[in-house]
Amino acid sequence: MKKYNLVTVLGWEDRFLLGLKIILKEFTLQSIVIIQFEDYLSMENMKTNYDEILNLSKEYGFTISNIKLEYNDSIRNWNILEEFFIEVKDDYLFNITTIPRETIWTLFFFLKRKVKMLNYIYFRPQEYCSDWLTKNHRLPRLLFKHSGLFDLTKKLSLFVIPGFDNSRLEQLVDYYEPSKIVIFYQKGNYFSDGERDTTFYTFVSRYDCEIIEIDTYEIDDTSKVIFEQFEQHRDEYNVIIDSQGPKVSALSVYDAYLKSESTIGLAYVAAKDFNSMYSKGIDENYVFGEFSLI
Repeated sequence: MKKYNLVTVLGWEDRFLLGLKIILKEFTLQSIVIIQFEDYLSMENMKTNYDEILNLSKEYGFTISNIKLEYNDSIRNWNILEEFFIEVKDDYLFNITTIPRETIWTLFFFLKRKVKMLNYIYFRPQEYCSDWLTKNHRLPRLLFKHSGLFDLTKKLSLFVIPGFDNSRLEQLVDYYEPSKIVIFYQKGNYFSDGERDTTFYTFVSRYDCEIIEIDTYEIDDTSKVIFEQFEQHRDEYNVIIDSQGPKVSALSVYDAYLKSESTIGLAYVAAKDFNSMYSKGIDENYVFGEFSLI
């Protein structure tokens, strides 16, 4: 039986610990790499969840490695992750459920030097809280070494996969002031609060805006749609992409970035504050698959 080295970010949501227990039942782990963002370790349940991992390691016999990062220090994080992943294994399983998109893309950058394929798993919650999810957003930033290739004679097109935090989307648009916006909208309604993610329609009256329906949980299909739009825009526009939807959309975005031969710029809007009740429960019908880095 194949043994995996799990990579995950220590989280406070229900689905973090519940998801880990599902992984332990269905996969054989030889180690867990736990990324901890030190500026958020004081959040409720963080210590409890970490102590439970220690207990589970005794029960299931896996080893633990810790990586200490700071959410608001991108350069420091980049250097730490680069050093840690000098020796890359080909049997990683990435639980992307609680990994920030910026960190997912950074990890992919280092891993694609050594491996062609990696395994991922993602758990949806049963529901998101009805109150705010994140707030006090920082200025948008382009990912280090993923800022794209820009032609000064071209206009800017902003590609966005929106989430539930509409203020985050507003800040992204106001910052870049694009000539055109392409919004890739998650079709269907997985959650009872899904109506919150339709306010982006207000951009239609204010910008040259195109809305395209996708299913972010179909990673290959979403990647194909994004890249097709890039091909249609590349002669007239420089393209920046930001993924604010489900974490699996970060995979489709990175695949489109690779196919563009690093022409697309990857943007990210970090938040300072996260709701301790961000989500509840877990959907045990997880998303699992292989992701190509070539």
